[in-house]
Amino acid sequence: MRRATLLGVRIDLPTRRELLSLLRQTLRGPSPGLVDITTVNAECLAIAHAEPAYREVLNRCRLNLVDSVGVALALGLKGITPVERVPGRELVEVLAALCWEAGAGLFLLGSREQVAREAAFRLMARYPGLMVAWHCPPFLPGPQMPPSVEQAALGALRHHRPKVVCVALGMPKQELWIGLHRRRLCSLGVRIAIGVGGALDYLAGVVPLPPAWAAHWGLEWLLRLVRQPRKRLGRQVRRLPLFLALALREAVHHRICALDRQRYLC
Repeated sequence: MRRATLLGVRIDLPTRRELLSLLRQTLRGPSPGLVDITTVNAECLAIAHAEPAYREVLNRCRLNLVDSVGVALALGLKGITPVERVPGRELVEVLAALCWEAGAGLFLLGSREQVAREAAFRLMARYPGLMVAWHCPPFLPGPQMPPSVEQAALGALRHHRPKVVCVALGMPKQELWIGLHRRRLCSLGVRIAIGVGGALDYLAGVVPLPPAWAAHWGLEWLLRLVRQPRKRLGRQVRRLPLFLALALREAVHHRICALDRQRYLC
């Protein structure tokens, strides 16, 4: 599997075939320990640049997959091509299909009750026999939950014993929560844990799926910004220009270093 680094974060670049094989083997074979997955976008990397603790959590993840077109373009500026994007909403569907195939349980943690419930029902209707459970803790400003809330979440996981957990607490809380509970999740038999952000909104039909042209060009973020300006505008105005500036600086530095190496070899 190819790997790269962007803004201090390791980025994994499997082909879709490699990724599917890895996920299937994780669910069907001997336990490899917890495979935690982050779908990396521009906001994620901007946060990681500003928060070393979050960057450390990402670099401990088993898989950091390219979610957004911005990250793919930034890697391309460094000469790293081709880059296959794996949007989080698509990966949830893939994991549901693999759980159905393997007879494994799927668990949705986070989002709003009506959203998680509808997403679960739709997945179970799509894959008859698939077991999907959910638990929706109250909104919290950070990954640390009060003891009673934490016990309820972990108790639900202990009761349902899923093999895959999709954590929809929002970025960076979901990745920090998974990192905080890696050992406990593993002891509960969880094989795969992934931060899915707003993917459940798509699955539940709360947010319409992007048209084919928007999905092809990676413009889902722009459509969500137009549809939810109050929720998204403030944070994207802060983070996206920062990501762009940092990615351009890194790409220029990378190219200059490459030229210097060529001159030295000549």
